[in-house]
Amino acid sequence: MNYYKTILLLLFINTAYAQEYQSKNELKKQIIGTWHHEKSPEDKIVFFKDGSLKRFLGDNLRSTSRYKITKECDGEKLLQNNFFLKETSQNGTSSCAYIEGVNYNGNGILSLMTKSQGKIIVFKKDLTNNP
Repeated sequence: MNYYKTILLLLFINTAYAQEYQSKNELKKQIIGTWHHEKSPEDKIVFFKDGSLKRFLGDNLRSTSRYKITKECDGEKLLQNNFFLKETSQNGTSSCAYIEGVNYNGNGILSLMTKSQGKIIVFKKDLTNNP
């Protein structure tokens, strides 16, 4: 019986340490570009190096805002290599999402989890149209 407990413990430790985390600098580089919503490809967001973000529906610009990759949002502080994507609108309203991964393992995926409801939002990178 101890043999099985030891194996399970080793598997758990291996899984915990096998997960790769992205540094803030990696996230900053990988987020730049055009991303299409997984379930609604005409809905896209474009991240620019200067910290601006534009949201489009088709070719129509819906909004322009600022974004930041940060460890703090609304009084919540994240530990280790976990980060928020904080978006601030032109009128000063901000919202945050947990960054689950950006272009993780080169698959062109941006995965966010909303802070308020815990919903996962997935975007696919447009590799042909990037700023």
